[in-house]
Amino acid sequence: MSELSELIRINKNIENQNKEIIRLLKIIAGQATYADASGYVYPDFSEDNEEEEPSSDSFISLFDVVCEIGDVYFIDGDVYKYSVVNNEVKIDNLMGGDESCNFNIAETVSNESIKRNESLDDATVILTDSSKGNLPKTLELCHEQDAKKVFIPWDQMLELVGAPDTLQRLLKLNFYRNEEELINKLFK
Repeated sequence: MSELSELIRINKNIENQNKEIIRLLKIIAGQATYADASGYVYPDFSEDNEEEEPSSDSFISLFDVVCEIGDVYFIDGDVYKYSVVNNEVKIDNLMGGDESCNFNIAETVSNESIKRNESLDDATVILTDSSKGNLPKTLELCHEQDAKKVFIPWDQMLELVGAPDTLQRLLKLNFYRNEEELINKLFK
């Protein structure tokens, strides 16, 4: 099974490299719609996806999954699901790559969910510090997986400067400074 996971991870890296090549070619050809001063071309978040077909190896859409008590979706490079089943912690990489070592915030939120006996709203994702410097791409991933609410560390707010307005319309962005503020926003 580890060979299959490695193959999936390599395939995902190839897909990301191809997307980056296409992005750079669009810059060169002058076809970029949203480009900031650094030259980053923001993805087109139009609602009509012409040629995109869901691939068979893509992971479960966040929107199609009902969050149970103790379930937390978070992004630490890849999309992960932290869950507690029969008092046993389970961390699933929904993209088939490596395991996360940065799940402290997910653990805290999961414990609070269990303590309050409340689940998070469906299609809610928590970003970790790993998205720092890659926030536009991370938000694109959230959009592709039908996330509705995204909780972002406060110190990454400036990365949204120059982002397309459609991005903020499609995703409900919430910023948190620390774990306590995140808990208060999630369980109000």
